[in-house]
Amino acid sequence: MAMSFLPGSKVWLPVLTSFLFAGSFVAGKYTTVDLGPLTTSLLRYVIAMVVLGLLISRSARPSKALTVARSDWGAMALLGLFGVVGYHYFFFLSLRYTATANTAIINAFNPVVTGVMAALFIGERLTRRQYAGIVLALLGVLTLLTRGNLTNLLTLELNRGDGLMLCAVLCWVVYSLIIKQLSQRYSGLTITFYAAVAGVGQLLGLAAAERWWQQLTLVSWNSLLAIVYMGVAASGVAYLLFNLSIQQVGPTRTASVVYSLVPIFVAALAWLFFREPLTAPMVASMGLILLGVNVVLSLPKV
Repeated sequence: MAMSFLPGSKVWLPVLTSFLFAGSFVAGKYTTVDLGPLTTSLLRYVIAMVVLGLLISRSARPSKALTVARSDWGAMALLGLFGVVGYHYFFFLSLRYTATANTAIINAFNPVVTGVMAALFIGERLTRRQYAGIVLALLGVLTLLTRGNLTNLLTLELNRGDGLMLCAVLCWVVYSLIIKQLSQRYSGLTITFYAAVAGVGQLLGLAAAERWWQQLTLVSWNSLLAIVYMGVAASGVAYLLFNLSIQQVGPTRTASVVYSLVPIFVAALAWLFFREPLTAPMVASMGLILLGVNVVLSLPKV
């Protein structure tokens, strides 16, 4: 991916954001050892909620950032259901069954699926070149799911973890489409904070099935540090840097860099921490997906 379109002094913003987001994939892998997916999601977002609340309290107009119309409470609850509960449940569960890098590569497919669903359900139009990018990205996902052998589609010999991560992507697409509507009335910080609040409220009940209070007494230091990282760095600091990057670099360029670099950083970190190999099908699928994503994001919708 060419990064020449980014101003030199500002390029570190989306790059550092990508690195912090990538760290959450590795951190999440550690939590799968002794914590359930719902418990991990709950603990992560309790911390994230506090961090986001602190960011709001230090904003220029905190009272305005906390004001949400009653008619939008339902939408905020859905954000919590799909963006916090659904996405993270499938994400953390997928890490038990597939390589860490695989989850990041499939996650990079997010903007492509979101673009298709936005065209289908909220009337956004895509160019022919953008549809070509979608085809490239889809081919990349199929290459990853079938380990480079597309005939596996005929026998449905697919990895369970990859399928779970695709479910996470679908949850995030619904989350993104709701945000597209709410962002006309609220700031990103407000939306993310209330999504976290709604998600924590729902997880308190759902995670009871995993007896989260008992898991807290048995949690390892690795898992505890991983949760703190995800709550503070990935959901707090990275969020702030992401918004700064949007302001200074632009939303399309920021998304292009972040979605392109995250799977690359994750692959490197997965090798460093877990010695997970980077196979030829993984490299091929990553290239196709990232090429398709950049085609979809680089061209204006008409």
